[in-house]
Amino acid sequence: MADRWSAMLDELARQRAELTRVGDAVGRLTARAVSPDRLVAVTVDARGLLVDLTIEPAALRRHRSDQLADLITGLVRDADDRLRRQRNQVLAAAVQPSPDYVDVRPDASGDR
Repeated sequence: MADRWSAMLDELARQRAELTRVGDAVGRLTARAVSPDRLVAVTVDARGLLVDLTIEPAALRRHRSDQLADLITGLVRDADDRLRRQRNQVLAAAVQPSPDYVDVRPDASGDR
């Protein structure tokens, strides 16, 4: 029984370390989106905040200010959607079942 408890505690410690690793990985995620004409690009951080914006001079000649504002807003939304998908992939890869009472119960493996 003590071996089972020890194994369960070891597994919980491993899972806690894995959650820390996953949390750190999710916290470092960024996502980028580029306009179809490649004149505007945005990058968002793990919180979905705009951290980089590139506007080529030709974009200022090609788009009116309201069009450029809409384009940037849409690109940030697209980058945030990509970020969400990345985050979901990282989290899905880390999901594992946790030990349950049935795993440490004396009669779980026929012990009596």
